[in-house]
Amino acid sequence: MIQTLREWLIGICTAVFFITAVEMILPDNSMKKYAKFVLGLILITVFINPIIKIFDRNFDINTYTANVMENFDKKKTENDFKQYKEKNISTTLEVFKLNLQSNCEKKLKEKYPEGNYKVDVEAAYDSENDKLTIKDVKVGVKDGAVEKVKRIQIGGDSKSVNSTENIDAEKSTEIKKYLSDELKVSKDIIQVSKL
Repeated sequence: MIQTLREWLIGICTAVFFITAVEMILPDNSMKKYAKFVLGLILITVFINPIIKIFDRNFDINTYTANVMENFDKKKTENDFKQYKEKNISTTLEVFKLNLQSNCEKKLKEKYPEGNYKVDVEAAYDSENDKLTIKDVKVGVKDGAVEKVKRIQIGGDSKSVNSTENIDAEKSTEIKKYLSDELKVSKDIIQVSKL
């Protein structure tokens, strides 16, 4: 019992010495009151630790503090990992779409050099299977003719002109089949129109 009382008094003296040293080092600003509050909590913990031990012999403030910090760190790590994963998926999806679009345009230009092509890809991340999937592929074909006017404004009224005309069915079918084979996707998700 004397040993326990001695350890308690040494703990209190050490805590008071530590708190005094920290208060002397702290600058006089708004942060000082928060630091004093935390230091006061430390002192209260040192004071009540032996009293709690009387009621619960297995109580150890260090163990409880370590458990709380471990749980806090675990939740923070899980949250950080989740945010990193979402950002990584979003970035990967954007890069995938851009690379796929430029690759399709290049392959179409090599296969059908007489036209110019603009490809727009819609892709998504399938979390269930952990892979990227192609949802929609829109191919715009320009035959070297002048590009259609998309919007005309005369006075205060504006008129829109539909610029998504269909190209001939044979060429459209060829392009769909070619891209379907190249991308290993269904022809149904590929749309071909004139620019």
